[in-house]
Formats: sequence, structure tokens, C-alpha cells
Amino acid sequence: MTQTERDAGTARLLIVVPVAVTAFFYTSILNYSLPLFFGALGEAAEEKGGSYPADIWSKLVFLQVLPWIIGPVISGVLARRYGERLVWSAALFGKALVPVMLVLNPAPFMIYILAVWQGFTGALMWIAGISLVQMVVPEKKGLSNGWMMASLGIGSVFGPICGRTLLHRAELSGPAFSGQWSEVWSKLLTFTPMERPGVDDFTMIFSILIFTTLACAVAILCWGQRPGKFDTHDAYDWSQTRADLGQLTRNPRFWALVISLCVLGGPVFQANNQFLPYRAEDLGLKSGSQDLGWIWLNLLQTIMWIPGGAAVGLLAGRKAPGVAAVLMLGSFSIAAAAIGWCSASWMLFVYVAIFEFSRQFMRWSHSGYMSEHLPDHLRSTGMGVAISLSGLGSAIWGWAADLLYTTNPVQQSAMPFYSAAVLGIVGCIGLFLFDRVYPIRQPESDTS
Repeated sequence: MTQTERDAGTARLLIVVPVAVTAFFYTSILNYSLPLFFGALGEAAEEKGGSYPADIWSKLVFLQVLPWIIGPVISGVLARRYGERLVWSAALFGKALVPVMLVLNPAPFMIYILAVWQGFTGALMWIAGISLVQMVVPEKKGLSNGWMMASLGIGSVFGPICGRTLLHRAELSGPAFSGQWSEVWSKLLTFTPMERPGVDDFTMIFSILIFTTLACAVAILCWGQRPGKFDTHDAYDWSQTRADLGQLTRNPRFWALVISLCVLGGPVFQANNQFLPYRAEDLGLKSGSQDLGWIWLNLLQTIMWIPGGAAVGLLAGRKAPGVAAVLMLGSFSIAAAAIGWCSASWMLFVYVAIFEFSRQFMRWSHSGYMSEHLPDHLRSTGMGVAISLSGLGSAIWGWAADLLYTTNPVQQSAMPFYSAAVLGIVGCIGLFLFDRVYPIRQPESDTS
């Protein structure tokens, strides 16, 4: 068999990886900008004698996770039926609507609608993308998974810097045009606060996101996959898809991994996503729309994804045993508890760094690790079910946390991390005991 024949239908990593980098840039710049954007909207509303919800970020993240209850299953089924490339491209086209509406109508009710849409398109994109990355010849599995996870950090690291530059472009342009680059870098890369940005200052950020997202959608649609049929990922009809779901329901090891890593591990993700801005404000890293070090916390998060992704590449493709999953979930949960425990900003930086390094392994555990312990024909369906149940666990926890901790979200910012960490530790212990009786790693013949 020639190399061309072996590569037929496989992912084009030279297209897929840059698109993944750009997609994660999209997410990163939104995660940096939106808490400040909401602060600017609140300040503008107060000037007019009105108000803007102080807990809108928490509600946004909660609503964003709701579609992950069903979105990954839909994505897995559609990817199985029509192909990952088409699903990923369609999700990117849909995602471009979010920055459009942020420019046109950032009213609270529209933010809530956009949060649900962002979550749904994100679920479609993640399942289709991570499944497409698995569609490589076996000797490239470690490379493809490592690049995918590292691209999270590579793409995301530029988001906060670009966001801060664009928000304060008027203040930075003067010294830049006069050649005073030391002043530019001093303003951009220190904790010294700059002028508070207004609502209109965010428009350019959203406009750039519209263009880059549409460009990525076209790139994946046209060039994301080599022509031909991948020999271990033939398309099946709906009856075969139903049979896949039935086979999953009878696999106890699949459910052990899903309940521990996804259902109980999902809230650990959610605690950080939903409450880290409040934790940062509690420890003095932001104040309303003013960045007092928030950019550095964002940069640290994304920088840690690069070594984390590289470390995943060393483990991917080796069919790691159950104890690897126990260590991933355990370290992730302990790091979350430490974020809640810290009492100074420097401590927050240390524990966030550990948390984000562990996050890469947890992301991979829901996809690549899970798929290595399933028959190949169950890959996209299994990942879809797993991440949907992660969305369910996150949504239930997020709903409860929104009720319990948003009366005074800044002052209560530590408690969500403690409660999520407890759930993660319970899952860690349960998976450890299960693996002792029914080892997760089975002989090759049992998962083929």
C-alpha cells in the first residue's frame, strides 16, 4: 500500500492545526474581553441611571454549558453519519453569529441566547474536531493529539494580548507612532492600569472574530481532509449508529470512565469557567472593566496549555491504564481546591498554572483517552455521549452554584471551587476502586 493510499480520508494536519489554533484564539479573546465588556456595559448603564446584571458572566457560562448535555451526542451522531469535516465547518459558520450579535445587540436577554448558541456550536466543533484529529495513521496518533492540545495554548496565548492591545489602541497608538516603544511595552505588559475602555472600544475585537471564524469554516470545508475513505472510519447508516449506541450502553468500563471523568469531573471544569473572574476580582486582579492583572492570569492559563498539550502527546496512542485517569482527575480536583483556598494573587497564579496544565489531560481524557479504550467504530459516538454527560454534570452543578454563590459572587468566589473539587475526588476514588476489580486497559482484541 502506498503512502497516498494509507493517507486517504485522513485529516490534513497542516490545515486542521492552524484552524484549531485560530478557533482557540476566538475563545481566548472572548474569555478575556467579555468580563471587561460586561463591566463597561454596567458602567454605561449606571451613567444613564440604569443597571446591568452583575452576575451576567456566571449566568452566561451556566447557559453556555447547557447545550453540552445534548450537543456532543448530536455532533457524534452527525459526524458518524455525514463526516467530521462537514460538522466542524458548519459549527464554525454558526459560531460567527456570536460576535455579530455582540456588536448589534448586547442586551442581557440576547447575551443569554448567544450563550446557548455559543455552547451548542462549541459542542459540535469540539466533538467533530477532536474526532477528525483521531483520523490519522496509527504512528501519527501521538503527534496529532499533541498538536491539537498544544494548539489550545498556542492559539489562546495571543487572545489576551490582542484583546488588551485592541481595547487600548487609542492610548497605545500615540507612543507607537512616535517610536516610544518602551512606553508601549510598559503600558501593555505591566500591571499598571490604563484608561477604562468604553463599550465602543470592543467593536474591533468582535469584527476580527467574525472574519477569522468565517475563514476557518471555509478552510475546513475545502481542505480539512484528504479525499477518499479512511479504512477504519467508514460511514454507516442510521441503523448502525443505533447499534453503536446500544453497544456503548453495555460497556461497563465506558460507564466507569464517563461517570468519574465526565459526570463528576465536569463540575471541576465548570467551577473555573464560571467563577474564576470573580476569584480574580476578589484577589484584586480586575475591577469592573479595568484590568489590574486579569490579562496575566489569562495568559498564564493559555501558556500552560502548551506544555500540557505536549505532555498529552507523550501519553496519547499508548492506551494508558486506568491509573492514568485516576491521576488526571485527582490532580485536577486538588488544583481546583487550591484555587479556592489561596488568599493572595501570587498564590492564585501558582494554582491556576497547575490547574491549567492538568486541564489538558482532562480534555484529552474525555476524547482521545476514552476512544483508545473503545472499538474504533464507536469513537465519535462514544466521545459524543461522554462529553454530553460531562455537560449534564456541569449544568446541574452550574445551576446549583448559580443559586448558591451569585448573591455576592466576589465574596463567595472560593466556595464553588471547594464543592467541585469534592465531586472530583469522589470520582477519583470510585474509578480507582473500579480499576482494581475491572482493569480499564484491556487486551487489544477486546477493543477492536
